[in-house]
Amino acid sequence: MSQVAPPETFNRILVAARSQRFDEAAIASTKALVDYPDDDRILALGGAIELRRGQFQRAIDLLEPALAANPDDSTIRANLAEAKFQCGAIEAALALCDAKAIAADKSSRLLQLAAYLAQENGDHERAVEFYSQIVELKPSDWSSWNNLGNSLRALCDYPRAIEALVKAAQLQPSAQAIRINLANAYFHGGDPGSGEALLREAARLDPSDPVPLRTLFDQFSKIGRDEAALEAIREAVRLAPDDAEIHAEHGREAAKHTFYEESEAAYRTALRLRPDFAQVFIGLASNFERANQEHRFEELYEQAKDSGTDPQVLDYIDAMRLRRERRFEEAFAAIERAGELPLAGHSRPIRGAILDRLERYDEAFETFQAMNVATAGQMDQPLERARQYVAMVKHSIDRLSSGWFENWPEVPSGARPAPAFIGSFPRSGTTLLDTMLMGSPNVLVLEEQPFIALMEQEAGGLDALDTMSESDLAKAREAYWQRVAAYGPLTDDTLVIDKQPLHTNNVPAIKRLFPDARFILAMRHPCDVLLSCYITNFRTNAAMANFLTLADAAALYDLTFKNWEKAAALFKLQTYTIAYERLVDDPDRELRPLFDWLDLHWSERATDHTSTARSRGVVRTASYAQVTEPIYQRSRGRWQNYRQHLEPILPILAPWAEKFGYSLEDGRIPGWPEGMDKAP
Repeated sequence: MSQVAPPETFNRILVAARSQRFDEAAIASTKALVDYPDDDRILALGGAIELRRGQFQRAIDLLEPALAANPDDSTIRANLAEAKFQCGAIEAALALCDAKAIAADKSSRLLQLAAYLAQENGDHERAVEFYSQIVELKPSDWSSWNNLGNSLRALCDYPRAIEALVKAAQLQPSAQAIRINLANAYFHGGDPGSGEALLREAARLDPSDPVPLRTLFDQFSKIGRDEAALEAIREAVRLAPDDAEIHAEHGREAAKHTFYEESEAAYRTALRLRPDFAQVFIGLASNFERANQEHRFEELYEQAKDSGTDPQVLDYIDAMRLRRERRFEEAFAAIERAGELPLAGHSRPIRGAILDRLERYDEAFETFQAMNVATAGQMDQPLERARQYVAMVKHSIDRLSSGWFENWPEVPSGARPAPAFIGSFPRSGTTLLDTMLMGSPNVLVLEEQPFIALMEQEAGGLDALDTMSESDLAKAREAYWQRVAAYGPLTDDTLVIDKQPLHTNNVPAIKRLFPDARFILAMRHPCDVLLSCYITNFRTNAAMANFLTLADAAALYDLTFKNWEKAAALFKLQTYTIAYERLVDDPDRELRPLFDWLDLHWSERATDHTSTARSRGVVRTASYAQVTEPIYQRSRGRWQNYRQHLEPILPILAPWAEKFGYSLEDGRIPGWPEGMDKAP
């Protein structure tokens, strides 16, 4: 028969514990268990004391025999479950919180613990079940309403999540965390306006707290409101000047907008606050790559080395440098050593590009595929955003089929000559073309600026174009020219060339604003275009989200050119076509007639695109590196190296290839137009 400790021994331990003299109580309970090892009261009390002391495994060792002796004791069970959770045994802890035990626990502690454990374990269905019971028992428990809302949000049950979080906010109106959780639920539930209003109110109530603005930045980034995201992180930085993480986020966001000077300043501030900040070194290396400042890699490498940062970062910087030096074997070894960096999205496109240059095409494709999967995982509903852009293109095709444009009143373009618009499809050679056009001194190229999209948005969308009055159009043109003037020098004889590959899907808005606009269509083999779109690490907006899968990319290509052909025929567009393959074969022969068509003076500088590219500053497109190189042929027919991976989409592309003068079976390219003599 087991012996129990005398009452005075038990009471002495209990008094010490209640006085929060836990070390003294632990020593006393240990001594008591030497003489009375089977005293379940001492085991239970000693286990509770060790739990308070943070000695979780010791607590488990004492509480397990105590519970075995007292299986209906809810306090012992709850203490043991908490100790097991603290040791990482969440499933074992949850098993202790079974339905029978919860029902028998009058204090509801096991129910609270079960809800928390389920939520921590990612089992949100069980968490919702438990928290629902709690708020039914304790309807004023704001914390449980908040947790219920968060678990419902994790299950994408946004209406119920919002309802629970609104209740939590009503019960505890001063809690910023609840307000932020509710704002996130609004954003995820498709009501970004309410979410934004709530976060701005949170920022107003506590002007020193950067969290609401940082949250606003995160949500704007996820839904593609890039301009608003950048402004939100700029505001957050002003509130938290000593937070290296926020400065790093500012640097990354500014870089996405190609504001590299602003980005570098933010990154440098982050490094002053945290000199070994690995992600910042990676960001700076990427900036130097994008800005064609490869001469700065060596200095950055030395700074990173001196900081004691992660050695993988040094390998990443080295890979960037070696790739630019065309030392591809060494570059690949370096990027392999870099492995999965703190920002893995940076390493995959570099690794894929190096493998491509090493002619290891299957491995390259697998790497680009992994890049796109990872990018999709970082976005908020990327496929839905892709579908939204596709729906817009389909709606444009439907509108053009309805005769809706035929009733537009004729309104002249205004005193200033209309811009010429370069359109096509991304990765069709538009950056090489616009760089060559910059060789003319009176040309101002708008490099993928959203001015037309903004005009259409401000007008009320595509369906509102026909209702614009002459006054509306005059105001819209004035706003366009003001934006152009802010972008670059604009004189009376400046020809503005507005380059945006997907202008092909904005023809109605362009023609409404500028009835006599001219269009330059940049053409390239459809298979090379689609491959390049798939393997390029774009800044992913709604349009670019279609390039995360080959099937979506091919479907968008098909729709885009159906839209373009319909618009070109109905509006009788003034159009000039440039073929990328002819351009790289013989730049003079391809470009001279275009200069004549645009009434531009021909200059030999037009074909010296490398000097122009270097002098133009930052190239803000995905072709930033290529346009600083001499003209090369390696991108021509590149798709053949990946043909087996492209097979599923070839039936979609084949008709367009034939229509445009290409072939899927040989190296045929569009012939030179009649009268385009060989340049001298």
